Amino acid sequence: MPTYTALTTLEGQDAAEALAEAMERMEPEPTGVGVFEIEDGSGLWEVGAYFLEAPDLVTLEVLAVAFDAKPFAISELPEVDWVAHVRRELAPVEAGRFFVYGSHDADKVPTEAGRVPLQIEATVAFGTGHHGTTLGCLRAFDRLIDTGFAPSRVADIGCGTAVLALAAARVLPDALVIASDIDQVAVDVARANMSINDLDGRVECLEAAGFAHPRLRDAAPFDLVFANILKGPLVELAPDMAKYIAEDGLCILSGLLVVQAESIEAAYHAQGFVSVSREDLGEWSALVLRRT
Repeated sequence: MPTYTALTTLEGQDAAEALAEAMERMEPEPTGVGVFEIEDGSGLWEVGAYFLEAPDLVTLEVLAVAFDAKPFAISELPEVDWVAHVRRELAPVEAGRFFVYGSHDADKVPTEAGRVPLQIEATVAFGTGHHGTTLGCLRAFDRLIDTGFAPSRVADIGCGTAVLALAAARVLPDALVIASDIDQVAVDVARANMSINDLDGRVECLEAAGFAHPRLRDAAPFDLVFANILKGPLVELAPDMAKYIAEDGLCILSGLLVVQAESIEAAYHAQGFVSVSREDLGEWSALVLRRT
């Protein structure tokens, strides 16, 4: 059965959310509707919906006019096993000592001393190591480990597949490592990845938004916090980062575009952090900041 998508853009969050709400009442009913800010400074928002039947084009045209949105772009997606497709396309990723691979590349795992293999399968959770944000975080962590940095308490906020928490658990055998995500599916994927990598019991996996979980607050202060999410949540997290990171503790931040790096650094500087390093990989940045 094919899937249909309908996408449009318009100005303003309120208008975008109102349009999304109106689309949810369409017949045939969409299987999902999403609202996303286009983070290029344009002020535009994208509204998209998925349908299992061809959407009503007249209704979409009326909605676009009513909410002053661009005409909807309608696409029919073929049936594709995307996970299988991605597995075929993804090559192993090397980030210093870390070697991130899928089961289809198990024969390529390096055997020399000092290498840290991490098996991460392409799933519905974010973070296979291929994206510039995850790669940037791993490279930043690898460089810190080379300097002798050995945090005893680590949190991975918005963990996705928990590849960053896995990396910490592998190279810091005595550290407390907690991984959390707002999505329970990601938490389940994280737990599965612990088993795949023979790290059962080494990482606590929690469903939580930011630090909003008693276990995270009780375990604080953390010596290292990963947060590979998006600009908005990163800025919102800055006060809690200052609250739950130890003095002289570090955070590794990504999920942000190069053009957003300075504004995020400014938000953290206002909370008492100083910049340690920054690496740009394509259009993405990874920041390391220290709480002073």
